[in-house]
Amino acid sequence: MADSTGHSFISDRFPAGTSEKYIEAGTFLGYQGNYSGDPGNPVGVHLHFSIVRDDGNGHFTNELEIRNTLDPSPYLGLPLNAYKNRDQIPQCPSGDQEE
Repeated sequence: MADSTGHSFISDRFPAGTSEKYIEAGTFLGYQGNYSGDPGNPVGVHLHFSIVRDDGNGHFTNELEIRNTLDPSPYLGLPLNAYKNRDQIPQCPSGDQEE
């Protein structure tokens, strides 16, 4: 989450190297950029996050190994698994909002 000059869009509450920090629901993490590192291949707005298993000793396992992660769909109430949800783009419910 940075621009083409390297300016970070991550909240100052999460300095570089922050890890294993509990985050409460609703916590501001930062702004979403659209810089991919490749000017010829821009990135649309999207978010990457993981729900990672622990090792039984209070530490996270390697999230790069898919077997160490959990499908977030049940936690968010959205069908996010692309293998099970091929024909629909997940969207948050709009709710009743005043205009």
